[in-house]
Amino acid sequence: MNALRNNDELIRKIKKVRHAMIAAGTTKGLNHTETIQYSQELDQLMNQFQSSIKF
Repeated sequence: MNALRNNDELIRKIKKVRHAMIAAGTTKGLNHTETIQYSQELDQLMNQFQSSIKF
């Protein structure tokens, strides 16, 4: 049950960071430092989520 809660939290964070990254990319450009920072954070969160899934 705890793993499900953690995955739900990760999904919420992923959605939040993805939204922020898109907003930054749209307003400041894809090469802006803020956009890249969000992209890197999103990569880390996605990797965390992917490694939490057990097949």
